[in-house]
Amino acid sequence: MRYPIVTGRRMLTIAVEFLFVAALLMNSPYARAGADDYILSPGDILAFDFLDDAEVPVTLTVTSDGDVQFPLVGDVRIAGITVTQALAKLRDEYKSKEILKDPKIALNITTFRPVFVLGEVKNPGSFPYYPGLTVEQAIGLAGGNQTDTTNPSDRIVARARLRGDMDGADAEIVHEGIYAARLIAQLDGRTKVDIKDVPELARNFVQNVSLKSLLEIEQRILDTDLSTSKTQIEILSQGIVEAEGGLSILQQLEGTQKEVIDSNVKDFSRVDSLRKRELNTIAEWLRAKTSLSNEKARLLEVYAQMSESRRELGKLRLELAKLQADRVKDILVKLQERDVAIRKLIAQRHSSEEQFFLMAAVAAEETQKNKISFTYQIRRIVNGQRQGIGAEVTSEVNPGDVVIVAISGI
Repeated sequence: MRYPIVTGRRMLTIAVEFLFVAALLMNSPYARAGADDYILSPGDILAFDFLDDAEVPVTLTVTSDGDVQFPLVGDVRIAGITVTQALAKLRDEYKSKEILKDPKIALNITTFRPVFVLGEVKNPGSFPYYPGLTVEQAIGLAGGNQTDTTNPSDRIVARARLRGDMDGADAEIVHEGIYAARLIAQLDGRTKVDIKDVPELARNFVQNVSLKSLLEIEQRILDTDLSTSKTQIEILSQGIVEAEGGLSILQQLEGTQKEVIDSNVKDFSRVDSLRKRELNTIAEWLRAKTSLSNEKARLLEVYAQMSESRRELGKLRLELAKLQADRVKDILVKLQERDVAIRKLIAQRHSSEEQFFLMAAVAAEETQKNKISFTYQIRRIVNGQRQGIGAEVTSEVNPGDVVIVAISGI
């Protein structure tokens, strides 16, 4: 293997680069954290560089298996050791594989594993780590402790919102109740929407409420539905009547055609008898036979028309029955949906009402409340095992730690 020849100018360049990298290391958060103490783990992002070339450093990540894909040597497991130990291991790799005789390499942590803040904080989640990070600072990154205290203006807005939710639920319950009353009128075939048909669950909400506009709208919907349904039924019923009339005519035609055939049978018998005695010509015999055959064919055509008419009549009757059944089914499904909707709205209203009065009680007793205090715990992996460590707000956090915030009492 050939190695680059280092000239005087090149040595000066290497020295400048070395000083530059050293300065970066001195100013990096990793340098302040202590290279001899920090244990590399999956998730750490590293900067790797050959100091004796002009290439820029490459960025590498420690995988979940603890390996890093280094240039020329491939995967090297460095999780669980310090950066200093990783550098020594890498030098051995380059030497043992006869890639470099005297490896001049640099390894630097550019991004630590994030820390996680969970529990009673406003924005739980993961956050970037920086050396010297304390529990208090980590909680600050998560938006601070989560408490139930709010300022007076927040309470006013919240109560106004809850009052709006309750009023909105009242209006929706009234609408659903009148909707249900209209459906019952449709189901019974009545022409007027009756307030008495409002479901029992919603009756208290429709009392002392102006229903004129709602009733007018629902009445118009009812009128339109009854008119449309009536028209559809009339069209199908008229079709059924016409099909029945056509079938009746065909039945009469069937009887007439049978009489014609009986007459032709008699005529053919007479002509055939005369032919046997040679008292007529073969042409007369053929005409009588053809006439009989034609009349029988016409009867078959009548039968075919009768069959088609019966199918059409059955189809129309089925459509009419299906139209009426589907209408009833659709109304019953919608009635069921109204019942479910009313129950949900009432439950939501009760929830908003409870919150409204609870906030009022909290505001009235706020001066008598005790201050909420918190406890903190750091969950950290030690020797491959995750352990819970009691902490204070001044306790320092390591990369990958999980900070748990809990309420200790009220």
